[in-house]
Amino acid sequence: MFSSNLFKILLVGSLLFCQSCSYWRGKTEATPAPAPFVAEELKSEIPFSTKEPDVYQTEIVVTGENGLEEKTFAAKSGANRLLTLDFQGKSEVAFLQSGENQSFIIARRQKIYAENKYENIAAKSDPLKDFLTVELINRAADAKFETRGAENNLVKYRVNLEDAKNSEMIIYVDEKIGLPVKQEFYSIVGEQKILTLTVELKNFSLAADASIFAVPKDYRRVSPNEFREILQRERIK
Repeated sequence: MFSSNLFKILLVGSLLFCQSCSYWRGKTEATPAPAPFVAEELKSEIPFSTKEPDVYQTEIVVTGENGLEEKTFAAKSGANRLLTLDFQGKSEVAFLQSGENQSFIIARRQKIYAENKYENIAAKSDPLKDFLTVELINRAADAKFETRGAENNLVKYRVNLEDAKNSEMIIYVDEKIGLPVKQEFYSIVGEQKILTLTVELKNFSLAADASIFAVPKDYRRVSPNEFREILQRERIK
């Protein structure tokens, strides 16, 4: 299911930044690494694009059946990338790739940043690509896309899989940009259909503000160790 793939990418990314840091490890040690996806765009009968745009910015909002939300911000422009976990939340942390050689981790609430000396999370993690190439679409040979009408420039597709009789996926595609902007996952028990997960792109744009790919000038630069310690102290308050 898509949610596990997305959160594997995000949480494993956090682990790679501080491999010895118990703060991150406590959140990620039970999460296996996701299988790599190598194709730039799936070649199949999928009736919409599965290619990540070269330039974009968006919020990716995951809502569980309990109503709780997890929000991620992702942006890309050339060699610049930004990945913000817990976007606008109390634990917000951003991974920034600025150009080919500069990589930072940023805590916006604390107004601090540090050089990212570990694997480049912003460059390696592509939550939008994961959204566009969900596992169930990766197995597109078994998938059938059934059009369920259009409204407000959104075309609705029901995705049927031969080996998933007890589940259903609905994809909403924005006709203007040719990309899916919302996915709904249902479990089916008898005649009852239960919405278990919703993943939605919000405030999506095929442009990216150049200012978001720079560390704010009023932020204080600290060492990676100090960065970790400050976040640990904030966590236990």
